[in-house]
Amino acid sequence: MQMKKALGVEMFIIGMLFCFAVAGSGCGEGGGKKEPGVPGKSVAKPEQVPVQRVSLVSDLVEGRKIFEAKNCSQCHSIFERERKAGPKLQSTRFHGSFLDLFSLLWNHAPAMAVHMRKEVLERPQFSTTELNQLVSFLYMLPYLGQPGDPRRGEALLKEKACFSCHSRGGKGKQGGISLDSLAAFQSQVVLLQRMWNHGPMMLSQMAATRTPTPTFSGNDFSDLFAALTEQGKESRKVFLGFGNAGNGQKMFTEKGCIRCHSIFGKGGKEAPDLGKTVSQSDVTILTTRLWNHAAKMREKFQQKKLEWPKFSATEMNDLIVFLYSLNYDDKPGNPGKGEDIFTRKKCADCHFKTAADKQKIVGDIKTVNSIRFATLLWNHIPSMEASMVIHGVPWPEMSGDELRDVLAYLQSQ
Repeated sequence: MQMKKALGVEMFIIGMLFCFAVAGSGCGEGGGKKEPGVPGKSVAKPEQVPVQRVSLVSDLVEGRKIFEAKNCSQCHSIFERERKAGPKLQSTRFHGSFLDLFSLLWNHAPAMAVHMRKEVLERPQFSTTELNQLVSFLYMLPYLGQPGDPRRGEALLKEKACFSCHSRGGKGKQGGISLDSLAAFQSQVVLLQRMWNHGPMMLSQMAATRTPTPTFSGNDFSDLFAALTEQGKESRKVFLGFGNAGNGQKMFTEKGCIRCHSIFGKGGKEAPDLGKTVSQSDVTILTTRLWNHAAKMREKFQQKKLEWPKFSATEMNDLIVFLYSLNYDDKPGNPGKGEDIFTRKKCADCHFKTAADKQKIVGDIKTVNSIRFATLLWNHIPSMEASMVIHGVPWPEMSGDELRDVLAYLQSQ
């Protein structure tokens, strides 16, 4: 309980740091609603900018700035314990891809409008960059997983025979590799990085002494890290941040991972397709899977006479967040299902009312990605709501799958 309380305080501090970053940036200026001049029946005309590539923004500070600037924090809390009018955004649940998360915002729009009118807040409008940053922020919330339990971690250190080779705080094997330096770090990715780089030597020594290779499950890795860092509370702290998914993709190729592994069918075929196997995996699950995979991977590398890939802490951090980002981009939808949804939700009653209406919306949507599609939908809400009230049409709630299907249908026209 004490550790969980400490972690709660730590997460609160992180939230406050984000707020300070917002205050310093001045991003709250001009973040209100920009009402369209004349309500229309077609989707708003796209901005004349290049289509943005769908990629996760793993820097939480940028998304937090948007969360504050667009007044989301007026009703919703995340790290803070303060109870607010809207639901607290859960940081333990993985919701899915960009459109899966956007569907939650879309379905929340009517209730949100009521609260914002009551609180005299302006409805937020978004650019594609802003919406991607906000949804990326929500996507990243489950990344850190559950806090570790140092007591369980201490038990694991003994159970896995770590002190037969290592020392910590003057205890353990005399002259063994010290674990004390880990106390300065704030990310368990560093523990994986050290173990990974040390892996070939460690596995060889354990095989020679017939010591079982340590494997982990559940929250073990987080518990181990909590135990190794608890004694360093008063020492300097090293923050790695959340990594860069784009750089992690480069690491995946440069370190040779792609020779054996594929990402959604692209890459090697000897090892599992990571695009399909790391879904809904937080940092603890990812670090656990990579380490448990190390012994088998070493055998393959020895057979092929390949050099063991080593990582800096930053490189490993980037690789892990890249793997976490793999399910952010949306897969193609089903045009046939999309046509049924577009009709059933009564979208066609306005948008396909005339040939000119149809040509307009199809032209606007034809080449956009899921982020641009979502931005057009969101900024279209004010005129859409007015029209739906006049015609007595209920709000068309949609799941992420339904949004993907509607987009596929419109782009097939």
